[in-house]
Amino acid sequence: MHGTPPIVHALRQVARLAAKEWRLLLRNPHGLAVLFLMPAIFVLVMSFTLKNTLIARIDLPKAGWVLEDTGQIAAQWTREWLQRNGGERFASRAQLQAALKARQVEAGVVVRAPLLGEDGRPRPQQLELWLGNLVQPAAAARLRSELTFSLLQVQLKMAAAQAGPFASVLLDSAQPEQLSAQGAPAVRYLYEIESGRTMTAVQQSVPAWLVFGMFFVVIPIAGVLIQERNEGTLARLATMGVHAQAILGGKLLAFMALNWVQLAFMIVVGRWVVPLLGGDALHLDVSAGWFLAMVFATSAAAVGLALLIAARSTSFDHAAALGGGLNVVLGAIAGVMVPRMLMPPGLQRVSEWSPMGWALDGMQSVFLGDPTPALMLPRIGLLLCFALLCLAAAWWPLRHRAGPA
Repeated sequence: MHGTPPIVHALRQVARLAAKEWRLLLRNPHGLAVLFLMPAIFVLVMSFTLKNTLIARIDLPKAGWVLEDTGQIAAQWTREWLQRNGGERFASRAQLQAALKARQVEAGVVVRAPLLGEDGRPRPQQLELWLGNLVQPAAAARLRSELTFSLLQVQLKMAAAQAGPFASVLLDSAQPEQLSAQGAPAVRYLYEIESGRTMTAVQQSVPAWLVFGMFFVVIPIAGVLIQERNEGTLARLATMGVHAQAILGGKLLAFMALNWVQLAFMIVVGRWVVPLLGGDALHLDVSAGWFLAMVFATSAAAVGLALLIAARSTSFDHAAALGGGLNVVLGAIAGVMVPRMLMPPGLQRVSEWSPMGWALDGMQSVFLGDPTPALMLPRIGLLLCFALLCLAAAWWPLRHRAGPA
């Protein structure tokens, strides 16, 4: 290398080393896929999620109505609202609650009696606004403000009827913010109606993070399975007559048990540790049967997916990158990173067709106190079918490494 300046020699070394790093990267397609696909999916999810926060007008949620005031003004106002904005009438609060639970409507409006105050004018505080657990906060806020302003318009019309020639001036000066201090409809979520408790961030978020944490079992499974394969443990088991399905069954049982210990630990944190730090406690008065069924199905799906990734990966690094990246993407789509209630309806429907989405629906229904067979059984069935498909796909490569089935 005589005659070559040291700086040029150093730059050539750096270039060769950089080329070597690129060759190594190209041999790791799993890591590259996580590097490019995960940010792209996050961009899509967050873009659609925040879409409605940056537009001037948000669609009103579909609402059901219960009219408890039999007066003429309440009936006329309700009729005009339904003609203008659409909606559905229900005969009782129980029917409205059932419709919210079945997601037949997204919100409910209860017109309590008497709607008119002592001064003969309608009072917004006599309205109750019921919200389903998945309604968008921005849409709920618009519905609340529209209801309040609509009643204020009724007040103005009543005052205008007494104002004679000054009526047009009075009506033209109507602004929604002018009378905002006179009261607004009380807001109650479906969970609050059914449980009698206030909706808290802990009660909403813990089910999501339980599901997310359970799916991260891929890391220890990949470490154990790949170590056994590299050290020849699987081959020795094959010579002893142990079949691939037995190996999968043993790992499924062991790591599902690990999932359950992890679940118990996270529940302890939500129930007792969070209150010690000044937060709200997680309420555990849930349906034990549905809870255990969801835990079993979610754990089976999580361990099945982890076994599939571990069985198909060539190294622990590949399994960790692919498993971790896939879990983060599934969590973003399912509503773990961004609550599903903030997503637009189209993205909410997409999120319902992911394994984490099925598990999240079931877990949230359990912890929010509204599990029903119509909601729970399909999701439990989908999770178990997903687990079986993953186990079948994981069995094939293990079959050739652990001997004939």
